[in-house]
Amino acid sequence: MKAAATVTQERIHSLDIIRGIAVFGILIANMAIFKSLVLGDARPTVEGGSLPDGAFNQFASLFNTIFVEGKFYPMFSLLFGLGFFIFYSRLVEKDLNANRVFVRRLVFLLVIGLIHLIFLWSGDILHTYALAGFLLLLFVDRRPQILILWIVVLLGVSSLFMTVLLAVTGYVNDQFTPMATFEEMVVTGTQIMSEGSYGEILTYRFFNEVLPTLFESVFTVAIVLPLFLIGLYMGKTGMFHHVDRHLKRWKKLCIHSLWSGGLLTILMTALHYDVIPFPSYITYGLSMGVNVAAGPLLMLFYVSGLVLFLRSNHRRRLLMPFAAVGRMALTNYLLQTIVAIFIFYGFGLGLFGHVSSGTGLLIAIGIYIAQMILSNLYLQTFTQGPVEALWRKWTYKGKTT
Repeated sequence: MKAAATVTQERIHSLDIIRGIAVFGILIANMAIFKSLVLGDARPTVEGGSLPDGAFNQFASLFNTIFVEGKFYPMFSLLFGLGFFIFYSRLVEKDLNANRVFVRRLVFLLVIGLIHLIFLWSGDILHTYALAGFLLLLFVDRRPQILILWIVVLLGVSSLFMTVLLAVTGYVNDQFTPMATFEEMVVTGTQIMSEGSYGEILTYRFFNEVLPTLFESVFTVAIVLPLFLIGLYMGKTGMFHHVDRHLKRWKKLCIHSLWSGGLLTILMTALHYDVIPFPSYITYGLSMGVNVAAGPLLMLFYVSGLVLFLRSNHRRRLLMPFAAVGRMALTNYLLQTIVAIFIFYGFGLGLFGHVSSGTGLLIAIGIYIAQMILSNLYLQTFTQGPVEALWRKWTYKGKTT
């Protein structure tokens, strides 16, 4: 593999800012799962999506559906693929066994992800990243044109598979599972999550959320991998390393991802809220399938827009507070879970199932502001977040860095 030139300090700051913004978007998207039962997400397959009561709650729900849901985990995934390329290139430059060191890095991420998934929260993405990361090694020497082909094929197949799977599941639910059964399961689950002890919640989560999540990892890896490959492609072509050299490409990407992602997002939103008069299990399946493509496209608009915006030193300085969160992305991701489960679970404040969409958005903003302040203060003394430092120590154990 031919290593690229080392990224300049300015580019590193830009990547950290984008990563910090991705962490913010992920928190807003995850808030719906932090505060409410995952099982409740099965209801739209038979009764359709609906807006909550109250203008601000409706705004928060629409804002999340249109601008957040499915847009920021792809951004974080793209940065993971790009980070893999930079990391791998530097290992090659140092004549280290790049495959072995990267595998060590993934093993740490997998262990942390499984601990996070099993013992804290069922929405973990880290174990999926680790599993998909092993597959990245198969693409490290592929030409950029081949990567583009894989990206298109994997996203297309994933979108189609998601549509069919959810439509079939919704049809089965519609035919054989009474709505009263869903309601009873949601009420029971919400009571356990909001009032139960840690042990009771752990037991409930393990059988109702953790095991299904582990099973679904086979499918989520197929969705995440092409997003990694987008980052790998951008690393190989030098788009982030030499922004000015690729300025025309960035501008074209910004324009075309906006109109294509925007149109698909409008379609997805119309399907999600049953504007189109099809059975709910069909519209829900289609909306989720369309978002597999719409989310990454709109994400590319966000990323390209940020890259163009951050070309100015002045504008980059304005957004530098986000960079500290980005430099500690793994620590902040895990910290978000710790804070959120204390707020919502029974062994904490017990607000699970009792927080509206609007209040959830405000809580997410409050948590992130606190993280931004703490991250900037922390990095005045330390160069890495605590989990990042542990990750680096494990990765380079016995190696020269």
